[in-house]
Formats: sequence, C-alpha cells, structure tokens
Amino acid sequence: MGDQSASLAYFVRHEGPLRGRALHHFAVSCMAALAKLHARGTAGLRLGRDSVALGRRGQVLIGWQTSQTAYEDAADDVRAWADLVVFAATGTEEGDPRILPPALRLAVEQCRRPDPGARPRSVDVLRVLLGQSVAAAMASVDGLLSGAHRRVG
Repeated sequence: MGDQSASLAYFVRHEGPLRGRALHHFAVSCMAALAKLHARGTAGLRLGRDSVALGRRGQVLIGWQTSQTAYEDAADDVRAWADLVVFAATGTEEGDPRILPPALRLAVEQCRRPDPGARPRSVDVLRVLLGQSVAAAMASVDGLLSGAHRRVG
C-alpha cells in the first residue's frame, strides 16, 4: 500500500481479503462510524468498497456521501455494511458469510435480512461486536443518549 491509504477494493484485490483481528477491527470501525452518524440523525449513506479506505497504520477511512436513491435509511446502511464486511472477508459481496467468525457472521446475517424493518439498529450491532448482549446494548445506549440530551439541553 505504500505511504498512502488504499480503497478497500484496491486493498483486497492486491493484498487479499482481511482476516482475524484486521477484519474485526475493520467491521467495528465502520459500524462505529455508522452508529455515530445515525445517532446524529444522518442516514442514507453510500457505504461501499470504493468509499472506504485502509490507512497505512491500520485506520479505516470512510468517505461518506449521502444519496437520494441508492440507500434510503439506516436499515439500508446496515445492509450495506454487511455486504462490505463480506467483501472484505471474501473479495466479493456475494461471498459465503460462513467464512466469518461466529459473532460477526450473526451480525452480518441479521443485517442482511430481506425485511428492512427486521434489521438491527447500527448501535445494537456495534454493541454486539464489542461483546455485549443486545439487551445490555439497548440499556446502555438509551442511558448514553439520555445523558447526552441532558448535557446538551
């Protein structure tokens, strides 16, 4: 990769799919950015293998662009994240998610549900990826958000 960042598509094409800790770091970093944007009310983002880059020190760089047609809401964003993780792990968005570690595979499968209303919220996925149950995630997120509203308001 040299001294600059490379898009995920370029990296996977030239260096191969991500594995192990690198894949987990990538998945968590992208989902953390989604959750932060969704908490601010921003959704309908165009997350893709060409809009996400890997920096030379392992950082994940995301070039978000809002879209009027490609993705409509937060449920579409988490679906795009799931496709991106599968691409990062396999080199294709149609790759077999069974290659993923169990917790990541479960998150990806839930985010790829056909019914957008059945997909989890980005913050819930993030909490699960960080090792918390969905119930604990919901309780802690609600507490964090109410605390933030008290400080701002």
